[in-house]
Amino acid sequence: MISGASTDFVIVCTCTQELPEDFTQNLKKKLSEVPLNVTRTEERKNSHYYFVKLDPEHLSVFNLTLIDLSRIYQVDIGCIPLDIFKANKKLVIFDMDSTLITAEVINEMAMKHHVGDKVKLITEKAMNGELDFDQSLKERVMLLKGFHRRHMEDILANLSYTPGVPEFLKKLKSMGVKTAIASGGFDYFARNIQAQLDMDYVFANDLEFEGDLLTGKVLGSVINAEAKERIVVELAKNESITLDQIVAIGDGANDIPMLLKAGLGIAIHAKDKVQRSAKYRINFGPMTQILSFMNYEAL
Repeated sequence: MISGASTDFVIVCTCTQELPEDFTQNLKKKLSEVPLNVTRTEERKNSHYYFVKLDPEHLSVFNLTLIDLSRIYQVDIGCIPLDIFKANKKLVIFDMDSTLITAEVINEMAMKHHVGDKVKLITEKAMNGELDFDQSLKERVMLLKGFHRRHMEDILANLSYTPGVPEFLKKLKSMGVKTAIASGGFDYFARNIQAQLDMDYVFANDLEFEGDLLTGKVLGSVINAEAKERIVVELAKNESITLDQIVAIGDGANDIPMLLKAGLGIAIHAKDKVQRSAKYRINFGPMTQILSFMNYEAL
């Protein structure tokens, strides 16, 4: 039982197959050990929902318990405030590299340009939050000086979507949910992906060319962590919606402010720092598992 102030939450448990029986039993045992009240439960396709009243003071410790269960059973779990869970979602904002697509495009470009090892090292440090993003981006782009435009077309043709992305975007479209790309990557790729997936907005970095060759410079302001956070706020204003009606999805350190600003910010197959910082995470399922966190039935 709980004492003092309590808040309504929904514990969402979802995976691609039927939830393991021993997981369900273990979760119920853990719930009985926490000062909370389970008000009702609900089952949908491969997902269980536990509606609970929980003192927010216990939330951080309780989340650690859920993270442990998630890892043991490879079930994605989120403990979401009821008002955010029930909010009518109107916009989903995606990072691009290693989120919508499986690759880090700048690494692919670097491999074509024979500077792959140098750029990949900087990329890893930047995505883990070990380097200033703006400076790291400019250093990597400078290493691409002389890169030929035609190679971008080759890279684009060989990019792969993260599992579940096309199906997820199609489902969002059918429900009237708008979508956006907010990427620290490059405009050429982001705009092509926007067109392929029929998305509504795109924000990405523009590269400077001299003829068909990269000059090694980024045009305009860099789309960094602060810019992504601003994009969430600005799109909420443009669409006349609340932050609780926005879902943000990303994997890198530069996504953290965006994930924390949106009502439902989800780290997907993310770097360690992002795992620790985000309130919600998908580690085992495809992109479509996010539907369960959005109060929709999984595909």
